[in-house]
Amino acid sequence: MEFYHSNKKPLTVPIVSLIDILVTLLFFFIVSMNNMEQKQPRPVMKVTLPTATSQKVQTITTTRTVLSLDTKGTAEIDGLVVPEGFLTEYLIANKRQRPDLKLEMRADEACPWGEVLKAHGAAIEAGYSANEIVNRVRKNPQK
Repeated sequence: MEFYHSNKKPLTVPIVSLIDILVTLLFFFIVSMNNMEQKQPRPVMKVTLPTATSQKVQTITTTRTVLSLDTKGTAEIDGLVVPEGFLTEYLIANKRQRPDLKLEMRADEACPWGEVLKAHGAAIEAGYSANEIVNRVRKNPQK
């Protein structure tokens, strides 16, 4: 007697597509088991950072001799117009009259750079040191 046999394929589970899930679970278990161990707490260090309110602010106001240069390069010392070519002499006289004052150069934004350099050179020749000269550029208020 002969019985009927079906030609069924054996059941298989495709492992290749499950490897990524297996790796994810393995990683999860490794990480979660590390946290289960009793560890000593890390030492905590208290740090206080400086804030703006903890800093002392000092406002320093000093009087300076002001050398102004306009858009054409015309020089003025404390509002007194200096004739062209006499800047060094005026600065020397100013240094003699007020030796304790430092010099502040205020050049207009549109002032030619050559005029600024000439004025700086004249201040050095007049006896002002580089530490005594403060340079500022101001914008033309008409713009």
